[in-house]
Amino acid sequence: MSRIVRAVNKAFRAVKGSAEDDVSVRIGQQVTDRVAEAESLTVEYIQDCVIQALRESQYGEVADAYSQYRDARDLERIRRGELYKISSDVIGAANPDLLRENANLNGESFSGKMSRIGSEYAKWIANRFVLPSELYKAVKDGYVYVHDLDQYALGTTNCIFIPFDRLLAKGFNTGNGSVRPPQSIMTAMALVAIIFQSQQNSQFGGVSANKIDWDLAPYVGKSFRRHFRKGLLYLGETSGKAHEGSADGSLAHLLEDGELYIDNMSLKAAYPRTYAYAYEETVHETKQAAESLIHNLNTMSSRAGGQIPFTSLNYGMCTSTEGRLVTRALLDATIDGLGRGETPIFPQHIFQCKQGVNQAEGEPNYDLFLKAVECSSRRLYPNFVNVDASFNLPYYQPDDPDTIIATMGCRTRTISDRFGRNRLSGKGNLSFNTINLVRLGMESGIVFGKRTEPDLEGFFRQLDRYMNIAVEGLVHRFEIQAKQPAKASDFMMREGVWEGGDSLGPDDQVRELIKHGTLALGFIGLAECLKALTGKHHGEDEGSHRLGLEMISRMRRFCDEMSDKYNLNISLFATPAEGLSGKFTAVDQAEYGSIPGVTDKEYYTNSFHVPVYYKLSAFEKIKLEAPFHKLCNAGAISYVELDGNARMNTAAFKRIVQFALEEDIGYFSVNHPLDRCPSCHYEGIIGSACPGCGAGEQEVHFQRLRRVTGYLTGNYTERFNSAKQAEVRDRVKHL
Repeated sequence: MSRIVRAVNKAFRAVKGSAEDDVSVRIGQQVTDRVAEAESLTVEYIQDCVIQALRESQYGEVADAYSQYRDARDLERIRRGELYKISSDVIGAANPDLLRENANLNGESFSGKMSRIGSEYAKWIANRFVLPSELYKAVKDGYVYVHDLDQYALGTTNCIFIPFDRLLAKGFNTGNGSVRPPQSIMTAMALVAIIFQSQQNSQFGGVSANKIDWDLAPYVGKSFRRHFRKGLLYLGETSGKAHEGSADGSLAHLLEDGELYIDNMSLKAAYPRTYAYAYEETVHETKQAAESLIHNLNTMSSRAGGQIPFTSLNYGMCTSTEGRLVTRALLDATIDGLGRGETPIFPQHIFQCKQGVNQAEGEPNYDLFLKAVECSSRRLYPNFVNVDASFNLPYYQPDDPDTIIATMGCRTRTISDRFGRNRLSGKGNLSFNTINLVRLGMESGIVFGKRTEPDLEGFFRQLDRYMNIAVEGLVHRFEIQAKQPAKASDFMMREGVWEGGDSLGPDDQVRELIKHGTLALGFIGLAECLKALTGKHHGEDEGSHRLGLEMISRMRRFCDEMSDKYNLNISLFATPAEGLSGKFTAVDQAEYGSIPGVTDKEYYTNSFHVPVYYKLSAFEKIKLEAPFHKLCNAGAISYVELDGNARMNTAAFKRIVQFALEEDIGYFSVNHPLDRCPSCHYEGIIGSACPGCGAGEQEVHFQRLRRVTGYLTGNYTERFNSAKQAEVRDRVKHL
């Protein structure tokens, strides 16, 4: 009651210049009596009672003054609270790394800031009210990281491989109208962009085509048939050889769709001029379509902040003439670049490598592999996925292109399914959590001088503990996702992008469908963990390398056991640390300070990679990292860094790629500097001055393209967070 009396007296002073003790005490007593009868009390209810009592006592002006005082106090409390800090940090750009969590989003734009405010508020809700208590504490203490936390409470899913073959064949509805099946390759590629755009709003992660060459080949055939019939009409060509049942000597029976195809040599012989015209026009149209697709996928700012959908195209295995035309056109369009020759940021290209198909002279698609090497040496794309890897080949069925291994650009792999759907399209990853191996290594290692040998028993006990917490969090999140109605993911379920979604009613739960997706347990900082435990990372010492393999093998066994326990696809992920890159490091530095080789950088090393600053050859790095790939069944990638202009030595580039494939690496890429002068359009390595026109860095803003987590971004000095920028500066060349 005394607090009420003091507050009312302040209101009297504001209005009348002095306190009214008797009135204030009487008002205080009235309010106390009234709230005593209430079933539940809040500050707001008590304040409402004070205002009502003042008005009933004919002190309306004082009631207004009290209400203003109340509002001012409320505002002050808000300003001191977390939510106000969330918005003020974003609006005022007080934390650049917060705005650069996603390198493909312009976080400093108006829409980017709006998106970030919503994202940070959603994270606050999840932390305070949704996360299991043990997981929340593990996150707060820096042992576990929940990726895409802003989507947790909503039950949104992560990424998907889109069944373009089905969607294009039957047509689809975007929600604003229906789209007919395409009748040409130009239209088909235009619809691919629309499908990508429509789907990415049903989820929060990447969208990928796992076999775009197979999916689009039929529409090259449709274009050829159209051009052939048009050419026959314009050229008036008749067959030079009479056929039974054909009075004019034409091959009329060949004009059926089933016989109008590029590889029909009888057609070519009978109508050479028409065939040549149709073939040339088909090739030209396919190239134009590919160019249009790549331009579209780099200009569809369909998410807030000018964010382009995270698109990936897997191809390289279709040996039909039509499929090969698709692959070649995509590679040529990427080599040519955008309007002024700029390297396209999206889509991410992944070339599917298979012995007997494209890996040696004489194989049907070897020329396309060479073209892919040339393209990657110029544009950093495509990356290379290994169909022959020991952990991919068992799923491959030559008569089913949907079983060819494919990946999201970042590295995600989802082919294995305990429920039997061991193919790619129509499913994806649901969510993933990451373990901070470095903190566990410091707690049980020799790094602080408290022991001469690492406490491996203690390390593995703590690892098991936090893996349990992380996986229980994944299962908890799955339950939220599984209870969502089909209408929540709209296009994805309604159109059957997630296989079986088109059989659900709008209010049906999606549990039985999304169980085919994966839940991934990730890890970061194996190198720093080993350094803290033993004094040497796995690039420096064979014993540390064996210990690193033992750790990751244990994590994989744990995931397999949890898959059996929960009857879900729980897999091990070599985490692509972008936004996470410096977060664990900052927490650990605050507690333990700067420890050489452990916490002395702004970042922890990506997954199981040998540190970017450690000098060794490309072939040594590949050999050291290769054994980890088969353990990470949710996906992994390895890189090497090339010095100089990679496009000048494609033979060495090819040798490195094929060596990685031979070493059983599942997904591989070659990094090399790609700078561009906007003045003269020179591309290559640019120091402080452009080799092409001599412009200096003070005169021209050079564009410096680098890879992060498998994807490319714009200028890395503007889009990468500070931790990733530091990592780029530390990268040594392996060749």
